[in-house]
Amino acid sequence: MTVTPTGTGAHDAARTEEADAILAQLLLTPESYADPYPLQRQLRELAPVYRSQMGFWIVSRYEDVNSVLRSPRIGRDIHKFMAGRFGGEWEDHPALRRLKSTMLWSNGEDHRRLRKLVSHAFTPRRVHEMHSSIEGFTAEMLDPIAERGEGDLLNEFAFPLPLLVVATMLGVPRDEAPALREPIEQFLKTFELGMTADDLLEADEGTEQTQEYFTRLIEERRANPRDDMLTDLIAAEEEGGKLSFDELMAFCNAVIAAGFETTTSAISSVVWYLWRDPEVLAAITEDRKLIPGAVEEVLRMEPPAGLSPRMTFEPVEYGGVTIPEGEVLIAMLSSANRDPERFPDPDRFDIRRTDNAHLSFSAGIHHCLGVSLAKMELEIVVNALLDRFSAIEFLEQPVFRPRMTLRSMESLRVRLIAR
Repeated sequence: MTVTPTGTGAHDAARTEEADAILAQLLLTPESYADPYPLQRQLRELAPVYRSQMGFWIVSRYEDVNSVLRSPRIGRDIHKFMAGRFGGEWEDHPALRRLKSTMLWSNGEDHRRLRKLVSHAFTPRRVHEMHSSIEGFTAEMLDPIAERGEGDLLNEFAFPLPLLVVATMLGVPRDEAPALREPIEQFLKTFELGMTADDLLEADEGTEQTQEYFTRLIEERRANPRDDMLTDLIAAEEEGGKLSFDELMAFCNAVIAAGFETTTSAISSVVWYLWRDPEVLAAITEDRKLIPGAVEEVLRMEPPAGLSPRMTFEPVEYGGVTIPEGEVLIAMLSSANRDPERFPDPDRFDIRRTDNAHLSFSAGIHHCLGVSLAKMELEIVVNALLDRFSAIEFLEQPVFRPRMTLRSMESLRVRLIAR
């Protein structure tokens, strides 16, 4: 499909129809799951701000997306969002009710209260103290793959490592952590715009499993406090308030979900980008100081979360287009990260890129709390792989899951050449 840039922001019926055709390909086709960026570029050039026939607005340029994420006139209203998407009985679904209690869907004073309470547990000290543990977990989990010389680096390493890290921080016993993967992944289907009725049923089932598990864990921690994040959350108090049971439950769910799913995706992307380019690999091998910049560039190119839903609290204008109050708006982070108006030659992977202010961890009040932990894990992983292996050979092209919001690979089979 050839798209002619308009740059005007006006959207007539024909242009909306063409933009919707592109959006449908983005959300529903295997080709877009593997590489959504050409289609996102077409949509950004054709209709950077437009209302789709699916009932929500799409915003895809960097300047607009950045403003959306930071604007006090735009936020989250789960009641209107879910009612518009699933109907008035959406709260009958356990997975959707779970979302209602999360900081992700809060605004204003409620969000500030939750963020202050959570900050008592998710401290820089606790993150820093995990450094040596992450190094130990990394070495331990690489050992069996290194011994065989090949394996699925995603499912055997990139999945269990971040899950173990966040489980340890939260207070989940190590032998119980792996069982959380499937129900959490089922719950995460609620984040996808193309979620089906079957997906919602599976998300409800996963939510009920984690509800039972975290109820037991919270009760145990109340009776037997330990030096972990869950104990800190139970004890946290700010101006006379504490987290309710539903808020504790939602935070446990969010810590595990956000802490392992997005980092699993990021680890896989980091390995794919750094080890398939001989020049990049030689550069970071010779100068380890380039690793932080390389990690940032991978995060720009492949954000673990590509879309972010919002709602307008009053009329706003972007690109000459007025979006009325009470409208659902989807900010395309992955498109914004490749906007040539913000990033010169945006589709080129450049580990020495300066001023790399990508939006992969969102921005504004909903900026991800786990940024420092995720980047620390990624840098530890890169250093460990460089230390142990002279080469990583890819045995197949990655296959991607049918997701757009939380885009990720199914597997990453590799051969490891030891030093």
